[in-house]
Parts: sequence; structure tokens; C-alpha cells
Amino acid sequence: MVEQSVIGRRRVMAGATGLALAAALPLRRARAATPTINIGYFVETKPTMIAKAQGWFEEMAAAKINWIEMGSGAQINAGMVGGSLDIGMGIGSSPSAAGISQGIPYKVIAMLDNIGPAEEMTVRASDNIKAPADFKGKKIATPFGSTSHFRLMGFLKTNGLSLSDVTVLDLPPEQIVAAWKRGDIDGAYVWSPAKAELLADGGAVYETYKELDARGYVIADLFVARNAFAKAHGMAVTGILKAYGKALDLYQSKPDEAAAIVGKAAGVSTEVAAANLKEYDFVPLREQLTSQWLGSPGKPGAFAAELEHTAEFLVGQKSIRRALKLPAYQKGIDTHYLEEAVA
Repeated sequence: MVEQSVIGRRRVMAGATGLALAAALPLRRARAATPTINIGYFVETKPTMIAKAQGWFEEMAAAKINWIEMGSGAQINAGMVGGSLDIGMGIGSSPSAAGISQGIPYKVIAMLDNIGPAEEMTVRASDNIKAPADFKGKKIATPFGSTSHFRLMGFLKTNGLSLSDVTVLDLPPEQIVAAWKRGDIDGAYVWSPAKAELLADGGAVYETYKELDARGYVIADLFVARNAFAKAHGMAVTGILKAYGKALDLYQSKPDEAAAIVGKAAGVSTEVAAANLKEYDFVPLREQLTSQWLGSPGKPGAFAAELEHTAEFLVGQKSIRRALKLPAYQKGIDTHYLEEAVA
């Protein structure tokens, strides 16, 4: 359920007269009023589902939220271009790098997670795929424009495989599951709960992430905010991040309780949710402000270089026309809302 908007915090100068205070009230209400926030999100086994299920996003943003389920980060980019989305929650680093490169008017405001092995190649156990050469002639599905697509193409490139060797299909997670059950595909590179469904239906993990991370194909899930919305409603943006921080705290302090909530919200068992959650590296909000990750306002962190590298790869794949220089990706990250959220 969503709740009515409430008046946000505002400092009043000490010693203000009653007349001056009364005159300030209409302005205070006007600045605090936040319209319904359009958030693009994914059904995933992550702490974001806790904050969504518990109503913490609405509570801490002090606004109604219109939740719009996404099938890929490319869809979030399209929504941002068209102005139909204000916040993208869980967009991958690959579509984010593409968005910044193409001048989409948003900024990365926080990380959701460092993905690691949580997105991985899943193949049919009966196909006995044990080596890269065994993928020749196979049909592998992934959501195009996603971090999984980035990783899949990296796997093909690093193993000398081309698109004439492997048929790569563009399918959103729910269609991947359906295609798998029909026998239309031999494997998929995707995240849970879709990945978990494939594994439960005769699938097996073909590990790629360690080699790909070592080769520079690091992937993460992020929060992005449309520039115009964030500028007009900064406190709501900060509230969104506070709500995620609260959910992450619950997962870290009470993982069993958190897994039960996530499982119910994502439509999987508590056991599956618990196993999926353990695969991600959920970087604490305060740690995201360090030089290792996003950095603090005015002091860009190392993650901008990951976005630059990702963009260069996307150019090579002809997914985008050009990559920008590192300062553009540094400017594409705005952590002052994150700093406020942890203050």
C-alpha cells in the first residue's frame, strides 16, 4: 500500500518573526510536495524486495510510488529517456554505462550490489557441457543490454567463440523460463529467480564469473535517478536510499527473517531466497562512499573506471556508438544523496 505525502524537513532560522514564518509556510509545502514517484524495478531475490514489501520506500520517501516491473536495464534507459521513470532500481552497470555514454539524463546515486556469481551461465545438465567448445551450435538466451548480456559476450570473446558459433537470443527473464521449459534453448545467462527456476528444472551452473571478473568484466547493480526529478525532489531520493539501507541492515542482522520476506515477495521459497542472497556482495552504503567503490562527493571512486571499461566493450560489440573519457563517468555518479542517507 502507498501512503500520503508528508511535509519534509526544513530548517527555520532562529529568531524568525511570526509573520516571516507564516509567509514561509506556503513555500515549505510547495518544496516538500513530491508527486507519485515512478520506479522501474526487477523482481529479484534482494533486500530491495524487503523495503518494497514493508512499505519502507514510500514511508521514507514520503510519497506514493508507482512500481513498474522491468525486464532489462535497457527498458529502464528507455523509460528515463521518455521521462516515464524517475528512479531505476537494480539497473546493471552495463546499461548504466551505455546510458551515460549516450547522454541519458540520469546519474548513478548508489549501488545495490556487486553481482559476482549471482548472475551466471546455466545450461542443461543433460547436455554435458564441460568446455567452451561444447557451446558450439547451442542456443543461449539473455536479456540484451543487461549485465548478463555483457558477461555472456565477454565469455564468448575470451574463449574465441563468435555469434556464428553460438546463437544468442534476446529474451527477458520470464520468457527465458518459458523457452527453457519448452526446450527451445540450451542455456541462459540470467539472474534469479529465473536462474533458480532453470536450476530446479534440470539446469546446472557453468561457472564463468571468476575468469570474467579477472578479465575486467566486473558487473554490479545500481540505483539511478533522473536528473530533473532528483534536483526537484532530493529528499525523496535520499529517503529511497535510506529505505534500502534499512532493508540491508535487516538482512545482515536477521538473514533468516529477511530471506522469508524476500522469498514471499519474489515468489520463491525461503530456502531459494536465502541461497540467492548469499551469492551477492551487498556493499554497505557507507562503504560505497569509499575510493574502492563510488567515492564521496567531489572525490570519485574506482567504480567509474569500471563503467568506462564497460562502455568501451559495448562499442566493440556495436551496442553503442562511442565511449567517453573517464571524467564523464565520474560525473555520471552523484553520491551526495548517498552521503545524506548515511549521515
